[in-house]
Formats: sequence, C-alpha cells, structure tokens
Amino acid sequence: MVASRKHRALLLYLLLLTLWPGVLKNRREPLEGPTWARLLSTETSGMAWTPSDVSRAWGDLERLHLIERTRQGRALQVKPRREDGKKPWTDPGLVRSNREETYFILPGAFWTDHLFAELSLGELAMLLIIAAETSKDDEVHLTAEQVHDWYGISASTAKKGFNDLVQRGLANRRVDYVKAPLSSTGTTAHHYYSLTGSYSSGARAAARQKAAQAAEKRRSQSGSERTAKKIKDKTTSKASRPKRSVAHPTTGGGETTS
Repeated sequence: MVASRKHRALLLYLLLLTLWPGVLKNRREPLEGPTWARLLSTETSGMAWTPSDVSRAWGDLERLHLIERTRQGRALQVKPRREDGKKPWTDPGLVRSNREETYFILPGAFWTDHLFAELSLGELAMLLIIAAETSKDDEVHLTAEQVHDWYGISASTAKKGFNDLVQRGLANRRVDYVKAPLSSTGTTAHHYYSLTGSYSSGARAAARQKAAQAAEKRRSQSGSERTAKKIKDKTTSKASRPKRSVAHPTTGGGETTS
C-alpha cells in the first residue's frame, strides 16, 4: 500500500481492524459509507473523506485480499482478512504459536487525538513497523536499507518517515557507535528506535494486559450468565410440566383411583 500510495486504504483497514472485535463483528447492520467517511474525517487536519473515497478504498483492499465484501440489502457487509491477505482474520485474543498469527496494538489515542489524520503515509508506515518490532523489546535496530529489504518500502521513504517521527516526538533514536575496521573512521553508527508515551513498548504491554483481563472478565460473566440461564430454563421447564397421575390403592373393591 505504501509503494502504490494507497494511504486511504491503509487508514480504512486500520479502522476496520480497530472496530471489528468489539463493535462490528456481532453487529447486524453494516456501517454505511457516510459513517465511515465521518469517522475518518476531522475538522482541523488530514484528508477530507467522502462516501466515494470510502468505496474506492474498499475496492483497493478487496484487490489486495485484505477484506471480504458481501451485499446485505442496500449495504455492504465487510469482513477483514489477515494482514498478509492469505487467510481470514483471526481473533488476536487467542494464543497463537506461529508468527503469522501474532499481533501488536495501537493505543486508542491514535484515533482520539487524530494522529491518524496528521501522519504522512511514510510516517504511518514507520510507526507501524516500529510498533511491530518493539512488541517484546523496548527498542529495535533498524536501517532504511533493512526496511527496504524486509518490507519493500523505499529507503528514502523509510529514512524520512523515521526522521519525521523523531521530530514529532513520537519516536526516540539512540545512536550506538561500534567498531568497523573497514570504515574510514573505524566505527559505524547503529540506530535504535523506540516509540514514546502511550505508544511505547511498556505502555502497550500494560494496555494488552488490561485488555486481556477485561476480555477474561467478559468471558467469565458471559459463562456465568449462560449457566444461570440454563438453570432458569431447566427450572421453568420442570415447573411447567403437567402433573403426572399417581395411582393410590383404595380399601374397598379391586379398583384403583387417582
């Protein structure tokens, strides 16, 4: 999406992933185009969105196999696919052992502070890359050339994205000089990047733990509610059964009355 300048498609996909687990997954009525456009528009910064922009971005995502679209009446039901486009999207709350199913989070401030509308496409890409690479570590050693080799983003775009994030105060850059006998100076600089504030590795780890605890609480409450409902249904069913006739012997004759 970066190489083909699909800035709107990337933002729309991120918003879909944000809303899907808690809002859209079990929603009966799909969100309409004007609603998506309103959610992605701000009064002070960023791109203005129209329903037509949303429709074109959905088309881009569908061609990249990042969503599935089905028509539901006059509206379109959109479901996310996994980020590599190869499989349906899976719940990040489930424990996965392979790298393809691991995930990282973006704090809610990304949306509520309108950062999504302020970042350039290059900045957004580098923010996502640093966030992904620092899910377990506080910082990551990255060069623009490595970003090109690993992610297919041009070195110039990566370098500018890194610099702009540092200038915004969203990222820190630590320079470590190591020995390099073949260098003209005898040393070479290694750049280590980390995110700051609510985007930092520690803050995001705390947010993940809090979210996991909240999810476990919801599952526990849901399980208790299901158990209570089963007990209630069983009690109601038992109480509503017609009384069975029970035969009692009488003292006279050979007949039985009930």
